[in-house]
Amino acid sequence: MSHQGRVFLVEDEPAAVRVTQLALERAGFEVVACEDASSALRRFDEVHPDVVLADYLLPGLSGLELLRYVIRRAPDVPVVLITGHGSEKLAVEALKLGAYSYLPKPLDFEELALVLRRAVELKRLREESRQARLASVTEELVGRSQALAQVRQLIADIAPTEVTVLILGETGTGKELVARAIHRASRRARGRFVAVNCAAIPETLLEAELFGYVKGAFTGAEARREGKFVAASGGTLFLDEVGELPLSLQPKLLRALEEKEVTPLGSDRPVAVDVRLVAATNRDLEALVKEGRFRPDLYFRLNVVPIHLPPLRERREDIEPLVQYLLPRIAARHGKPIRDVQPELYAWLSAQDWPGNVRELENTLERLVVLSSDGVLRVPAGGGGLLHPFYEEKERVLAAFEKEYLRQALQMVQGNLAELSRRSGISPRHLYNLLRKHGLHQEKSE
Repeated sequence: MSHQGRVFLVEDEPAAVRVTQLALERAGFEVVACEDASSALRRFDEVHPDVVLADYLLPGLSGLELLRYVIRRAPDVPVVLITGHGSEKLAVEALKLGAYSYLPKPLDFEELALVLRRAVELKRLREESRQARLASVTEELVGRSQALAQVRQLIADIAPTEVTVLILGETGTGKELVARAIHRASRRARGRFVAVNCAAIPETLLEAELFGYVKGAFTGAEARREGKFVAASGGTLFLDEVGELPLSLQPKLLRALEEKEVTPLGSDRPVAVDVRLVAATNRDLEALVKEGRFRPDLYFRLNVVPIHLPPLRERREDIEPLVQYLLPRIAARHGKPIRDVQPELYAWLSAQDWPGNVRELENTLERLVVLSSDGVLRVPAGGGGLLHPFYEEKERVLAAFEKEYLRQALQMVQGNLAELSRRSGISPRHLYNLLRKHGLHQEKSE
């Protein structure tokens, strides 16, 4: 008889194990038996089952707790629950949690075999779907490094789940691209992908932006407006630069995630929301937690599955495929066909450190394309003396000015921030943010 699939049987009654295992082996299944849920958890990766068949009532952890684990750890693997204490209420609870099916004792072994065959087929279809998702993600996240391959595989694994994801990486590494890939490969792909940059919205407006407001909630609130949580309901909410979220707003975000509801400004009526949250930051959140600038409970709630995006300088083998991917798009955008790329250019590009990562690489290629007069891309004159983008260079010079100005000003007022605010004309809040930005906040007086 052909192999029907591997069943992981979790049952604490030895007689039930023997009878069930014999019936399933006669039906063509391979059976691995375990007597309790705790042992099943330890052996799960080793067994690599096609389907889990578990008693609802087990010593220690229950069948429902085992179900929750399997759904988080291996969402492709169906779980079938069995019990001698069946009831419609228990069945509904199990199915709501994600069980594939629910069968009462005494078992009808013909029915059980049919259910398990269908479950194994479902697992096969889910795995094919995951491979299709991986192929889709591979098209979007270009590169051949092992580090990027691991990121792509992780995205394919977690996308169909509801788990919260925290994307960590330097500016320009492609954090939003990863967030969008997770959304497109998820069950929420038909819903909206709503992105919010927490660093780009003033603190006074961010709460209204996220949670919405009712008419008359504040001066200028002339009509009700839904927030980003409501807008993303049924889809994915992407909070970029979440490390910049004001401390005063963090408890409300945590409550929204835990209660799955938000209360608009000016209202006392909560609104139910159904969002999958993906957050990103280029900050060290653990350090911010230690400094008291980020709530530890929110950090743990966000950091369920972290995805680390390595900087481009640590995956230089990705530069050539990135160039080959980006160049045709850049050339088409500017209507400037490129007929050749000199080999020396690839070597030169691979030798750069790229502090701005993929975004800086794309800007550099765009400049080379625009300035090319014969459709051939070469190493720029001076072999590295490439003119930096205006706005990037402006930001760098401005940052240097800000830091030196504040350093000297702190010395002049002997660390008196109130005096510095008064004499410089910088608001206290903005002054604090500038000092924190440039690492000068420790120089202020106690």
